[in-house]
Amino acid sequence: MRFVALFALASVGWTQIPTGRLFNAQADPEAGRKLWSANCAVCHGEQGKGARGPDLTTGKFRHGGTDEDLFRAMTKGIPGSEMPGFPLSALESMQLVAHMRVLGRSALPAPVGGDAARGRTLFAGSGQCTTCHRVQDTGAHIGPDLSDVGARLAPVALLAALLRPDETVRPEHYFVRVVTLDGRTVTGRRMNEDTYSVQLIDAQDRLTGIVKDEIKEYELIRKSAMPAYEGKLTPEQLSDLVAYLASLKGAR
Repeated sequence: MRFVALFALASVGWTQIPTGRLFNAQADPEAGRKLWSANCAVCHGEQGKGARGPDLTTGKFRHGGTDEDLFRAMTKGIPGSEMPGFPLSALESMQLVAHMRVLGRSALPAPVGGDAARGRTLFAGSGQCTTCHRVQDTGAHIGPDLSDVGARLAPVALLAALLRPDETVRPEHYFVRVVTLDGRTVTGRRMNEDTYSVQLIDAQDRLTGIVKDEIKEYELIRKSAMPAYEGKLTPEQLSDLVAYLASLKGAR
């Protein structure tokens, strides 16, 4: 009851967090393909599999794989390598990153033949997904609510989220690490932030508000708090989990 009351207070009494997102999820990957062909394919190949430059379809980047990391590499270059910086506009950067994500997902194995019932058991059991995520009335709030994730994401995108979670972190899912003046360290998902305070959900699934005058250190964590499941789940388990997530369409 305390959590519900605090959450209601947060939703009406505090301003929503600023998104500040550099990249638009609706950016046109087809426009990005043309930019890729003109600027990137000579080193990384038309399909991103690598040539003079490295393979960019694996989801593993030596200098970081978030949208912001890729934008920095595109526009600033990578010191000590053959990668130059390109004078891209913000829109062109969005389009190019969108195309890179398409290339990466096309290299993933198609998630077919999974069993949703087995996936549900895995989700609630040994996968420990409910320690962070919520489906309908079950689970925690520290991670995104997945009740309608199957209506929002295609199976290949669900698989990418499991294998490459840093690619799909939205600003409303950023974590923060706060050290207070009295020495407490609190880490959790940022729910709201304004000029005077920040509110987050901690690892115990509690909504906590901290006044900024009481903060000594503040770190915004843009990477996903979820582990990558590549090598941790078998191909069959991944297919089952994707099948279950794809079945989640929201309230019925």
